Amino acid sequence: MRGFERSEEKIFEHLTVDQGFKKAERLLSQEAIKPRSFADLYGEDSVKEDELYVEKMEAEFEQGHSPEMRETQKLATIFEAIVHDNADMSEWFGSDAEAIKPSRFDDIKNGVDTIIEIQEDERSASHLGLAIDATFSQDMEKKFTRIRREIDAGELAKVKYFQSEHLSIRGELSNLPRVVIGADAKTIKELNELWLEGKKRDLGKHSVQFQILEEIVMQLEAFRRYAEEKNKKELAIIYESTRSLVAGILSKKHHEVHDNGDRDQIYYAIQSNLGAF
Repeated sequence: MRGFERSEEKIFEHLTVDQGFKKAERLLSQEAIKPRSFADLYGEDSVKEDELYVEKMEAEFEQGHSPEMRETQKLATIFEAIVHDNADMSEWFGSDAEAIKPSRFDDIKNGVDTIIEIQEDERSASHLGLAIDATFSQDMEKKFTRIRREIDAGELAKVKYFQSEHLSIRGELSNLPRVVIGADAKTIKELNELWLEGKKRDLGKHSVQFQILEEIVMQLEAFRRYAEEKNKKELAIIYESTRSLVAGILSKKHHEVHDNGDRDQIYYAIQSNLGAF
C-alpha cells in the first residue's frame, strides 16, 4: 500500500513540475526583451546573427542534456520564473526593485537570467544580474569561475539588449555585478505548488526571499574582497555599493516579514564555494 502511495506521490510531483515548467516558460517568454525591437540600433544583420546563435545553442543543449539534466533544468526555469514574478508581486527584493528578463541571447551568451533594477531616485538605479541555479553540482562552480575571470579581466557582466521603463537606457548595459542565486529541488517544488495554486500571501512571506538576499550579500562581499586583492578598485566600489544596497533591503525586510531561518542545501553550497573564492 505504501509503495502505491509513493508511486502516486511521484506521479503527482512529476505532473506538478511539468505544469510549473509550462507556466514558467510562458511567463519568461512573454517578459523577455525582444532583440528584434533593437534592429534600428544594431542593424538587422546583427540581430539575425544573434537569433541564429540562440537556435544553434539550444539545439546543442537539447542533444547534450540527459533526462536527469532536463529535469534539473525544468526546476531552474520554474525557480527563475517564480523569482521574476515575486520580485514585483511579493517585493522579494524590496519595494523599489523590478525584475527585467533579458533576451534569450543574453541569457545564453552572457549568463544573465534576470536583471534586478533597484531604483535609488527618479534618475538613477542600481542593477544586479542573477544567474539562477537549481543544483550544487559543477555547474555552480563554472558560474563562480566565470565571475572570478571577469574580475581578473577588470570587467563585470554585460547584456547587449537592455531597456528600462524608468531610465533612458536602451542598448548595452555593462558593469553589471553578477551573482548566483539558487534553491534546492525540495524548496523549488514547494514554491511551485504555492505558485500554481495562486497562494500569493504564502509566497509573500516565504523564507526563500531571505535566503536569496543573504546569498547575494555574501557573494558581493566575497567578490569585493577579491577585487581589492586584484587591485580592481573600480569593481570593488561597484560590488560594495551594491552589497550595501542589498544589505539595506535585507535589514528592512526583517522588520516587515517573519524569517523562520530555513536555508536549504544550495545556500550552504554557495557559502562553501565562496570559501574557496
